[in-house]
Amino acid sequence: MRGKVVMADAEAPLHAGQEQAAIRCREVCRSYGKFKVLNNLNLTVPQGQIYGLLGPSGCGKTTLLKCIVGTLKISRVPGKMVGYMPQDLALYSEFTICDTLTFFGRLHGLTRKETQARMAFLIDFLDLPQKNSLVRNLSGGQKRRVSLGAALLQNPELLILDEPTVGVDPVLRTKIWQHLVEIVKTGKVSVIITTHYIEEARQVNVVGLMRSGHLLAEGPPDQVIKVHGSATLESAFLKLCQSSDRTIPKESPSPLDGELEKSQSFESNRDENRPILGVNVPPEDIPKFTADWKVRAKHVLPKWRNIAALTIKTLVRFKRTPGSLCFQFLLPVIQISLICLCIGGDPQGIQIAVVNNETSPSAYSHSLLSFLDNSSVQQVKLSHAEAFEGIYNGEYWGVVAFSQNFTSYLTKRVLQRHVSREVVDGGSMHIWLDYTSNSFAFTESKLGSLSYQVALPVYFEEPIYGSQNTDFTTFVTPGAVLSITFYLAVGLTALSFVLERKEGLLDRCWVAGVSSLETMLAHLFSQLFVISIQIFLLLIFVLHVFKMPNEGSLALIIILIVLQGVTGISFGLVISSAIDDEQSANQAALGIFYPNLMISGIIWPVECIPYPLRYLSLALPQTFAAESLRCIMYRGWGLSRMLVWRGFATTLGWNTFFLVMATVILKLRT
Repeated sequence: MRGKVVMADAEAPLHAGQEQAAIRCREVCRSYGKFKVLNNLNLTVPQGQIYGLLGPSGCGKTTLLKCIVGTLKISRVPGKMVGYMPQDLALYSEFTICDTLTFFGRLHGLTRKETQARMAFLIDFLDLPQKNSLVRNLSGGQKRRVSLGAALLQNPELLILDEPTVGVDPVLRTKIWQHLVEIVKTGKVSVIITTHYIEEARQVNVVGLMRSGHLLAEGPPDQVIKVHGSATLESAFLKLCQSSDRTIPKESPSPLDGELEKSQSFESNRDENRPILGVNVPPEDIPKFTADWKVRAKHVLPKWRNIAALTIKTLVRFKRTPGSLCFQFLLPVIQISLICLCIGGDPQGIQIAVVNNETSPSAYSHSLLSFLDNSSVQQVKLSHAEAFEGIYNGEYWGVVAFSQNFTSYLTKRVLQRHVSREVVDGGSMHIWLDYTSNSFAFTESKLGSLSYQVALPVYFEEPIYGSQNTDFTTFVTPGAVLSITFYLAVGLTALSFVLERKEGLLDRCWVAGVSSLETMLAHLFSQLFVISIQIFLLLIFVLHVFKMPNEGSLALIIILIVLQGVTGISFGLVISSAIDDEQSANQAALGIFYPNLMISGIIWPVECIPYPLRYLSLALPQTFAAESLRCIMYRGWGLSRMLVWRGFATTLGWNTFFLVMATVILKLRT
């Protein structure tokens, strides 16, 4: 459950030493539902020093770091200035070590030469395997070292490390601490590090002791030990915990008092002589940041460097999963093949019971039965009782019966003007059908053509568009192509942000300076590659393998299908940005498939839909697009026709709406 964050101004004035603070937090609160994780926490990280957050698991250390990281203003603290290592690994398992560091190097704006130099140093310093080793094949400790290397890559001015030495051997742990101590000596680098190892906390410049969302004490380790009259930091921590149990009332799981404000945030400044970050200090003490419109525009407009890095990242992941990629390419071909082969064709092997009471080989009944297509209708000759018993038991779809005097009665009907009712009945072929299946319609048309039918004074001329032999498959195929393209694109992207958010990858990209719009555009460009291949294969099978007619412009067909695919990507991004777990995202993507298929005019004409639902149908992304594609393919129309251009217009409108909606949702949630 999402928590709420309050960062309220402290009433007491700031200490003089806080003017050189790297991070300054005042009365920070965060809750998950009814449970308070951080409760009125105050924290100050001096600039150019190592600040250690010490506390047991679950005390709120990681939550506090996420609060700090989540409120960095990209326009004021560029991603290159901040190095962040989350508690989760937050690594792409399909990447090699080289791919991982190269990706973050691109995001931070490092040149190829700079990235290679830092990569060589970090691989040696962190004792990593060969740079071409896949992350998924590394041990847990090696993965954490790669994650630490990604945080150290760009030599940031602010390092935020969440338990970086977990699972690391003592020798390498000592080496890492020596490096951290060395880089803060310049006074330009500040480090905030969390740990639950008390012996590690003795090496920091300032230690903050946390328990149950409260900061119990803050200061140099030796000073904390001395003030509390203890011999070790561990005993001092124990005394503080015992004291807090007596003085701090335990929070009951009750709703937060009042509405938690959301407007306050961490502020920052790039001036080295001022705090990098400050949290809700009194207005007169907050350093003012001013920038002209060029600087503001630089941070608002998307950076093609970040878009390129994210796009290459996705393409590399495709490359490392060739089986999944091939399946994505083959799936639309399989689907359109099943539609063209299994929908709209003539039924085969329909078993019909035949009761023929005429025994003469020259009887007319034998001649009539010979006209039936034996590949479609299988005749089973039975007695009257056996035939009806079979149809009642579901063994046959119908019964065809001829009377004993069928030939003579039929002759009388033809030669005589006036005949009795008995002659009419005896000279007719009697048919009983099982109307619970649509197979009866085909059977009725086949058998009905053999019976005597009065010709109507109506003659159907050659059709203006299409042909008299147009089948149901021809009607369904254009809409099916759009539907397949749309929903495969939804499936490609519906889990994108869900999985990356769950693994901590999105947070890491945000801290590196990536914006919501850049993330959207990168996903759009990378997934466009996949749907382009899918559309190419779809058209090959539709137009050349199954020989669907096409009287219009192939360029218009391709553009419309591509736009539908892009709209599907955009809708998938909406689902992915709004939903947190895979199951809900899958249900949302699958849940809209069947209703949209039914009422978009893909399977059955929109004109057959009742009016309350017809208005909803006309508002869906594929209704006008499917009609537009039929007009292009079967009528040869162009964009000058309203039925064609409105399909393009509605597709572009929905695409824009979904992209804006996904960007806004992702922005609000970050």
